[in-house]
Amino acid sequence: MPFTIAVIADIHAGVTNPVSCPHRRSDLAEVLLLRAVHRINRFIQPNVTVILGDLIDDGGSVQAPAVRRRLRESIDLLQAPVIVIPGNHDGDVDSFYREIPRPAAMVDVDGVRFLPFIDPEEPGYHARRTAEDLARMRAARAGFDGPIVSLQHVPLLPTGQGLSPYRYTNVDAVLHAMQTAGIMLAISGHFHEGDALVQHHAGAYVVAPALCESPFAFLQITVNGEEVTVTRHTLRLPGLSEVIDCHTHTPFAYCQENMDFGMSVRLAEAFGLAGLAFTEHSGQLYFDAPTYWRGGYSSHDIAAHARNTRMPAYLAAARDVCPPAHLGLEIDCDAAGKPVVRLEDYEQVSMHIGAIHTLAALQHPQPDLDRAADEFLARVQTFIASGLHVLAHPFRVFQRAKQPVPERLFAPTVRLLREHGVAAEINYHTNEPPPEFFSLCLEAGVKLTLGSDAHNLYEIGEFTPHLALLRQCGVTNDLHEFLSPVGCTQHR
Repeated sequence: MPFTIAVIADIHAGVTNPVSCPHRRSDLAEVLLLRAVHRINRFIQPNVTVILGDLIDDGGSVQAPAVRRRLRESIDLLQAPVIVIPGNHDGDVDSFYREIPRPAAMVDVDGVRFLPFIDPEEPGYHARRTAEDLARMRAARAGFDGPIVSLQHVPLLPTGQGLSPYRYTNVDAVLHAMQTAGIMLAISGHFHEGDALVQHHAGAYVVAPALCESPFAFLQITVNGEEVTVTRHTLRLPGLSEVIDCHTHTPFAYCQENMDFGMSVRLAEAFGLAGLAFTEHSGQLYFDAPTYWRGGYSSHDIAAHARNTRMPAYLAAARDVCPPAHLGLEIDCDAAGKPVVRLEDYEQVSMHIGAIHTLAALQHPQPDLDRAADEFLARVQTFIASGLHVLAHPFRVFQRAKQPVPERLFAPTVRLLREHGVAAEINYHTNEPPPEFFSLCLEAGVKLTLGSDAHNLYEIGEFTPHLALLRQCGVTNDLHEFLSPVGCTQHR
């Protein structure tokens, strides 16, 4: 069976001098790692993930241990085994491995043997492999007949191959040890541009690009027998320069994890978006957390019950970054289908996305799905006509209740969206949007928006599944043709 390796290199978390290293985004590094981890878990699901050094930009700084601990929290989220080695920026090796798990000299995963190396640095940012480690390479084949992979920070490449200016000063001895032991693959980092796969004799050599530099890339390497293939993934997705992330949250959300207004704007720019909209839950701004979470926003009148509203504070904080961001609300829906928003607040924002978060028929221990479907349709008829731009995550309320989405709702919902000029949002936050519904939207001419529904900074503009769904629905040409004017600068 094919064996898959996810490869991350050169994270460079910390603080980098923007003058000497203008392309190195150390300020975003922790978010970039978390985004890569979630992308790897959800879409690649490798046998193993390897992280090839320079996790920290300055491993000797007083902040380095705390930064490594935060990186470790993200690394621990990886669902496959992980092998981590330090690079030349990571400082003292023993200090590095106080916070990061230290691998064994040989690590076997699903029939593949990995040899992690920490090579002494040579002048010019080169490296040298010690006699002891050369012996470890030659000994790796003893009693083992599966593939063997060499892991190192500095690029290990045959002489004259690749673009990297960084090399091993004793490369001939290293290559001889590889050939002697039948080591089939060497994976390296350090050279931020990365180097394409090189085949040399019976070995394959690849250099991973730096996660810290746009487009924030990492690799997926597949070993299938003697065949090695490499796929390059980027956290900054192509083709989004006119696309707006129409649904992001803020520090005002009760359910947010680490949101920050300024960082959100910087991330949207770094990930190649035209912009983003802050769209905080209206019910969370009007009601306290206990009332909101028990669904009190859907049955209590705002004027009578929302006396301690946080709405003015939210609007003031968001305006500090709007523009370039767009100011909006995720407007909750009450039991009668009416929007949970005061008119004076509705008029102050430019992005109105509506969301149905609860249905009474789904709150019982044994939900009545037919009754819930009727309740949803009754609410959405009023809600869509209330002046919304977008219907957010249209059927997530069923999935949250662990119920199948009633397909009989698709056609009438599409009809209502088309009649009122409301867009349907593609949203994957704790949600799996039904492709059949969005195919009907496209056939009927209903416009779409892309929303990350970001509650964590790593989610902003993470449209990998959104674009895959559009391809599944047959969108192969310019996607701007199918986006709502509120979600695309081309139409604004």
